[in-house]
Amino acid sequence: MDVRTIHKLSPTKCKIIERLFVYRSLTPYQVFFLLNPDNIPLTYPHFSWELLNLPKMRSIWNQLAQMQKNGIIQVAARLSNDTKVLTLSEEGLSVAYSLLDIPEIEGYHNTGWNNEYGYFPYELYRPPKERLQKHHNLGIDFNVLMELLAIKHNFTFDFIDNRYASVEFNSTDDSTKMEVTKIFRPDGEFIIRPNGSDKKFHCWVEFDMGTEKGKLLYEKFSKYNQFLSYLTQGVDRNSLATSMPNTIFFVTTARQNIWSRWQNILRNYLNAVGNWSTYLNMYVGNIESLENLVLSFINEDEIFKSRLNLNLRPLLNDQAFIGQPKPSESLVNASSLSSFCYLYGNEMKILGWEPYFTVTRTKTNEHQVFLYVKFDEYETGGISKAIDFALKFSTIESMKRINAIQVIPVLIFSDKKPHSLDFIGCNQKVEFDCIFDKYLWHDVSENKWFDKKGRHIESNPLNLFLDE
Repeated sequence: MDVRTIHKLSPTKCKIIERLFVYRSLTPYQVFFLLNPDNIPLTYPHFSWELLNLPKMRSIWNQLAQMQKNGIIQVAARLSNDTKVLTLSEEGLSVAYSLLDIPEIEGYHNTGWNNEYGYFPYELYRPPKERLQKHHNLGIDFNVLMELLAIKHNFTFDFIDNRYASVEFNSTDDSTKMEVTKIFRPDGEFIIRPNGSDKKFHCWVEFDMGTEKGKLLYEKFSKYNQFLSYLTQGVDRNSLATSMPNTIFFVTTARQNIWSRWQNILRNYLNAVGNWSTYLNMYVGNIESLENLVLSFINEDEIFKSRLNLNLRPLLNDQAFIGQPKPSESLVNASSLSSFCYLYGNEMKILGWEPYFTVTRTKTNEHQVFLYVKFDEYETGGISKAIDFALKFSTIESMKRINAIQVIPVLIFSDKKPHSLDFIGCNQKVEFDCIFDKYLWHDVSENKWFDKKGRHIESNPLNLFLDE
């Protein structure tokens, strides 16, 4: 007899079981939102019950009560506000395997992607212990909000938790110099695919309660360094991004003090991640800033390449500008015209990434290199690339040819101007302060330029440092 008939499962109850199976535990309101994503408020996880669909909510609550009475679900814990945390019972887990056509065979783990779930015995399925419930709940809130953003911004969203994202790998122990087996265990992975586009944004995600101190953060990012180094043994680094994430979303509970939390995370990231800093970008944000971080991903090409390209053209055509050759008048309005200079292909391959820059010629025929890197809110990629290029440009043949004397980072953003840079506690602080002795901010959406102290620049910013 069908399991639906045996347990008198309505279509809604089947969906509840599937959601509990995927997320391991949910509060009643999370169940409601995951079954009714159109009802998720824009202010989630902050919302007023009065603005929601109360009849639908009561129906879900009633069905949860019936399933609890029938022994399919049970209360795993209670949050500080006395909200129940619900999970499948051992019998309910067996029902889920039957509903999802998952063979109850040890080792049948599958990938977790595209609803291809695997078998885990109840001891591995059961939700985290009560002391870890807040961490688990943050991950659920992240997924609920992503369901809303996917509808609002027209993308598909797929997520796997740490059961599927964990990978065993071999690494050399620093103290014994012997090869040991380690486990790389992020909190999860997700993929965003904008509808109508071939692009995908594949990221690891870490959920941060603000309790991990410097040593633990350093060890976490060292594990990323070791894992990526293991993966690329004999593999071209450029091909890695097609199969592996190249970003970490670091979702923290910090709100008012997010700047201080960011400094601690950034410091340990830069100290631990090594040469992977120009490959592995990291965003730090909270649930409240998640939408801006997602849009920064989705709109990256349009905002940080197309719009920046257009913003630069008048500056390069300025009669006072004496830098790189100006484009001919016949090409000024051509959509394919690039305002940037580029390295040669073999130079970019050695560098490991593609820099976007312009050059300004000084009176002594030397050149200042303005390097354009993205720094939208709290992220590491632009900082790491600016440091990497500043340390290497003097050895690059094309830079030698134009007699390049310094690199001036231009940090571009699209939402609001981030805090000024501060490298408190980094191992390379003196080096960093030297590299960022001169830098500019550019609001790419408003086409405004600022100096390092945030003062608006009225003149051509590409000529700003000619007399220094």
